[in-house]
This record gives sequence, structure tokens and C-alpha cells, in this order.
Amino acid sequence: MEAVAPRISARVPVAQPHVITAGLRHALGNCLLAVTFLLATLPAARELSFSLAGAANVVWLTGDATMAVMSFARFAPRTSSVNLRTLAASGGMLILPCLMRPTNPSIGALATSGLIFELFGIVLSQIARVYMGRSFGVLPANRGIVSKGPFRWVRHPIYFGWLMLSIGYAMSYPNARNIILIATTLPFMVWRIDQEEVHLSADPEYRRYMDRVRYRLCPGVV
Repeated sequence: MEAVAPRISARVPVAQPHVITAGLRHALGNCLLAVTFLLATLPAARELSFSLAGAANVVWLTGDATMAVMSFARFAPRTSSVNLRTLAASGGMLILPCLMRPTNPSIGALATSGLIFELFGIVLSQIARVYMGRSFGVLPANRGIVSKGPFRWVRHPIYFGWLMLSIGYAMSYPNARNIILIATTLPFMVWRIDQEEVHLSADPEYRRYMDRVRYRLCPGVV
């Protein structure tokens, strides 16, 4: 009688879906950032009217809402710098202007100038974001070096646009709270820029970019 060898069936491993922790953190960060900007629109949304002050609120709302939408579109960076210092600088630069309130609207030339500052800020920042694409970020990170569009003249046009938008809003509503918040925002912005440039300087391409583009925020000034 002939012996029959037992059959051995090999199991093919099936790939199991897994959750990438870094991806979850990135998604959560995007959501929290977007919510922060959306919450900042609430005070201005309650003060809409057919006036220069009302127009200033509309521009501010547009800028905040655009920041929120762009927060969802970001992709993960190649390298990043996440610590208490970068969190403090980035948070101060972004959150302090969002604490401004639409009280005591200005009139005349100051109101008109405030609206012009806001429009300039939002146009500049949005054009810069178009060139930056999904490389937009908040904490110091390397998502690729962008050197076209407004980045040919200054290294941080989005920050400059955000500053002009914020100053314009403070001019439209020149109360003590708003003025103090804007004055406090600028040191945080400079601190944030210093941190970003230290991080990006590890990339030879960025060092060459810094040699070509001298100014950080405003051409011929700083």
C-alpha cells in the first residue's frame, strides 16, 4: 500500500490596515488650527454692516476663513521643529491678532486707510499661498523651498500679509485692546521667523535663497 504524503497548505499573509500615528497627529493639528481661525471670525461676524467698518469686518472674515481652509490642505513636512519655543512663537503670532474686537470703529481717512491695509494684506497673503500650494505651515518646517511670486522679493510674504491685515483691522477699530495686541504680535512674529530660518538653514537650497533674497518682510525695510 503506497503512503500518501500529507498536504501542507501555506497561508499567504494578508496585509492588515494600520493607523499611522504621525498621520493622525498631522490631521488633528490641521483640524485644531482650522477651528482656531474659525472661532476668531465669530466676533467680527456679529458686527457686519453697510459701512467702512462693516467692509473691514468682511475682509477680516475672509482672511480668517481662508487661513482655516488652507489649514486642511497642508501636507506633512520633510522635517519640522516642534517644541515649547516654536509653539509659543507660532501661537503668539497667529492667535493674538485673533483676539482683537470690533469696537469703537474709526471714521474718515483712518477708516479708509485701515481698509486699504486689510485689502493689501489679504491679497498679498493669498497670492503667496497660491505659489506655496500645500506647503503652507504654522510651525517651523521644511516642506520644500518656494522662491517664485512674492517670495522673489521677501522671504516671508504670508507673514507680512497677515501683519498688514491685522494692522488694518486695528486701524478700523482703534481701541486700546487692539493696539496692544498688534504691538505684542510683532515680537512674536520676529521670533517665529528667526526659528524658521534657523531650521531651514540646514537646507543648502534655502541658504542660497537667503543669499538671493535679502529682506524678510518688507522690501527695502526689513
